Amino acid sequence: MATYRWLFQKTPRMGGATGEAFVNTLHATGMSPDAVLAREAIQNSCDAAKNPGKEKVRVVFRRIQLTGTQKADFIREAGIADDIASRAEQLELQSDHCVGTINDPDIPLSLLYVEDYSTHGLYGDPHDDSSHFFRLLLSLGDGSKAREGKDSGGSYGFGKSVYSANSRIHTIFAYSVLAAEHVADGIHSRLMGCSYFNAHKHGGTSYSGRAWLGIKDGEDVDPLENDAAHGLAKTLGFSPRAKEQSGTSILIVDCSVETEDLKRSIEEWWWPRLVEDGLDVEIYEQDKRMPPPRPRQRSDLRPFIECYDLATKRANVAQPKCQKTGDLNRIHNTPLGSYGYMVLPPDALNDEALQEKLNCVALIRSPRMVVSYLETGSTAIPVIGTFVAASDVDGHLKLSEPASHDRWDPKSTRLDATKDRAREFVRTIVDRLKAGLKAFARDALPPVPKSEIRPKLLEKLLGNLFKPPSKAPGNQGGSAADPITIRFSSQPHTRVDGDKLRTACMFKVGLNQDFAEATADVLLDVRCLVAEEDGFNAQDDIPVSLACVDVDYEVVSEHPAVLKIKLDKEMQAQVEAISSPYDPNWTTQLKVQVSRKV
Repeated sequence: MATYRWLFQKTPRMGGATGEAFVNTLHATGMSPDAVLAREAIQNSCDAAKNPGKEKVRVVFRRIQLTGTQKADFIREAGIADDIASRAEQLELQSDHCVGTINDPDIPLSLLYVEDYSTHGLYGDPHDDSSHFFRLLLSLGDGSKAREGKDSGGSYGFGKSVYSANSRIHTIFAYSVLAAEHVADGIHSRLMGCSYFNAHKHGGTSYSGRAWLGIKDGEDVDPLENDAAHGLAKTLGFSPRAKEQSGTSILIVDCSVETEDLKRSIEEWWWPRLVEDGLDVEIYEQDKRMPPPRPRQRSDLRPFIECYDLATKRANVAQPKCQKTGDLNRIHNTPLGSYGYMVLPPDALNDEALQEKLNCVALIRSPRMVVSYLETGSTAIPVIGTFVAASDVDGHLKLSEPASHDRWDPKSTRLDATKDRAREFVRTIVDRLKAGLKAFARDALPPVPKSEIRPKLLEKLLGNLFKPPSKAPGNQGGSAADPITIRFSSQPHTRVDGDKLRTACMFKVGLNQDFAEATADVLLDVRCLVAEEDGFNAQDDIPVSLACVDVDYEVVSEHPAVLKIKLDKEMQAQVEAISSPYDPNWTTQLKVQVSRKV
């Protein structure tokens, strides 16, 4: 058997993509690494389904931590000690990478295996740019999936970078067994290692940063095949595959993603396919099988699942005032898709995870992954929705997505290549969903007797007029010189109370760490003001109830609500504010003031 080794690509005379290009593509998406990994890895597997619609794809995530002789054996067999460690200084690896501790048997080496089944494997000539092997491991930015069919999830050819981006040494191994119909010349399995480093110089020679572990063939590298592939796969800890177990396994070396975080992200983004029983996911930690993703047990996801059932006609509207379903009106006789909306019950607002999704619509295409939770803007009452795109516009929506596939963008330049009204379709869908959820919230407001309507109204609907003292919710209030900070943990929102509304929020009050004193007495004043024709009425405010935990306090006044609080730099005061019920036609503003007691 030929000896395998790492081969670093010398910088081509005409340039070309560096190894960094394969790593940086999906950085700075605004999502956590586990979320990006869950979205892209499963998407790659689903796009490679052997029998789409007939056989479920199964994806297995296995996290292993090696120490002692197991770690030393892996480092040696993977060629990390000899070929990668020798040029570690030039590679500018991520912090806390394993190369610096490869000789310490007590520091664990984390490995994450992503293994899919009922997929076709990486078939085709490894050096043919149209083969699946080449497109996953050797090319970047190949958008052929966008042209192959509207039902695929990927379209940029950047999804493979999710693996190398989650390796602190940007190194992965791919082990694949081909479906029987794709076996050619007796080759049924392959294995290759790939590294994607920054461009660098080593020994006076310039390198592109791309490197491969395999069989050297001149300036090229061939993957290990058949028995050699199976043998090295076993040595590297892959689950063995028989000839009939087609699919691809990816090993991410030195991966920091935790399995519990990965599980939550799978639930967050893949719940449509999971609830339709169109995907099996297994998660293992040190060979122990963990509880599978269960999105229906997530209180922040159940409402979206209910809306999904409405949109897909899996359920009927049970509460006409609180639920709604229908199809977006066609454009040029082209169906756009269906939606399901619902009003959230008051107790749902106690869920911090759900608070982040208030007034959002889950956007879904044919792969049944949530593309994004589209923010539609503030509404008078808390509502959410789910939208399922029609197959007729699936391809247009896919082209409108950026490389991270996390929104539908009608301004995408890729829509310029289409000859039909793709841009109009995308813009109309997004605009109608934003307007539609707001209209649903307005229509769902409880009726108000005419005799109770306030004579002076600034707006008929409750607007987005909640403001913290100086900065946006989530940031610290007060000026840089102010020793007191305010941080909203739950932004001001409305709750339905019969035919009335209440305003509620939660925030923390504390002392800046650079404040000279260890403690300070402060007065907290919270008021719920009502909008009138000439501004907010500070004389006729709505009573507010305050609850404070973790610190000593006393009630100075019940209306207006004023507390005397003793702040400590080591402990912040957690305050919950909720107003008395008021007319749903009123516009309100929550005013929070904190001052040092003199």
